Amino acid sequence: ARYWLRFEYLDNVQAARDFFTDTGNLGVFFSHQWTSFEAPDPTGQQFAAMKATLHALHQHHACPMDKIYVWLDYFSIPQVNENLKLNAILSLPTYVSLLSEFVIVAPNLVHAD
Repeated sequence: ARYWLRFEYLDNVQAARDFFTDTGNLGVFFSHQWTSFEAPDPTGQQFAAMKATLHALHQHHACPMDKIYVWLDYFSIPQVNENLKLNAILSLPTYVSLLSEFVIVAPNLVHAD
């Protein structure tokens, strides 16, 4: 997402609330398991499950794909700066409460390590 410039920066609760309630945007939170110590999804199977879920939500909500916004920890939480990472993690309950869908991605996978 970062490289395709498809980010929305929602820097405070009011901005996030407005973005998801006043615009018809659908917020989806994906919770997933890391299946290796070095990468979140080395086989791509969890990503495939997320894509299938997004298509199902698109149909269920009759929401255009360009109005669906995904929160995924690996991309949505800063990974380099530990202070920024901690602050983002601490804000999770607030942002999750504003999203329409919470999806646990847990296909039957074996940890790579």
